[in-house]
Amino acid sequence: MLKAAALAPRDMETLTVLAQVQGRIGKTSEAIQGFQSIVRLYPQKAETHLNLAIALAGAGQLDAALKEASSAVTLAPKLVSAHINRARILDDLHRIDEAAREFAVAQRLAPANPDCLYYWSLVERERGNISKESELLQKLVAVQPDNYKAAYFLGRSLQEQSRDTEAISVLRRALVIKPDYEAALYLLSRVLRKTDPEESQRLLQDYHAVQQKQSTLDQSKSLGNEAYAAAGKQDWPEAIRLLRKAIELCDSCEAAAGLHKNLGLALCKNGDIQAGRAELEISLHLNPVDPDVVKALEIIGR
Repeated sequence: MLKAAALAPRDMETLTVLAQVQGRIGKTSEAIQGFQSIVRLYPQKAETHLNLAIALAGAGQLDAALKEASSAVTLAPKLVSAHINRARILDDLHRIDEAAREFAVAQRLAPANPDCLYYWSLVERERGNISKESELLQKLVAVQPDNYKAAYFLGRSLQEQSRDTEAISVLRRALVIKPDYEAALYLLSRVLRKTDPEESQRLLQDYHAVQQKQSTLDQSKSLGNEAYAAAGKQDWPEAIRLLRKAIELCDSCEAAAGLHKNLGLALCKNGDIQAGRAELEISLHLNPVDPDVVKALEIIGR
């Protein structure tokens, strides 16, 4: 990408991609400098100012970001993303009334834009305007029917307005989409406490079970990270010990495939090819498309 930029020092698309890549890999100052250069080359392009605004906002330079976002809006008054990002920057600056007005402009331009609906709902909640929050979230759920978080936020908003029947319906919807969604399980349990104590208790039990599962997963990942550190020091016996402990704790949790893979590799590195192959086979069964496992098995022979 650097070579491409050197060969085309004025190509906006190439320079933009380079700056975006720099931002993604944590080279924030280089990314900002890149976007500033693009703005100097193409000052009349709204997109250049908007990209710079986003980079500046990500670096916490909010006043400078607002200036660039405002330039983008001036140059392209119908550019929805410019209005949305300007509104978000205003919100970050705690100028929430101005942010709400900017979101309103964005929604007039694009009534079904999910980013506008979501971020505007957060601003209205911050302003204490819960009925407006609900209105926006209802539109968001209509646009994104599989968005379980939006459904939960809507359920919470409705419940806070004592619209319990509506809240129950939308919370059930969130749990149909994601049955183990902790926040929805807990809130629905609370809402049903008086009208259906039996279901309320069942949901609370489900909530605690999900919490325990997440705790187990977190502990397994923590042990896996410790094993990774040991492997980095080529302390294979310690890595193997930690990975076996993580697998025992994990059982069939979502981290199982990776843990078995890492244990298999560690065992092979420690000279136990037969045991390593067995672990890699388990990993491949759990995740048949892992190229690292396929390659490792090809090397050691199946």
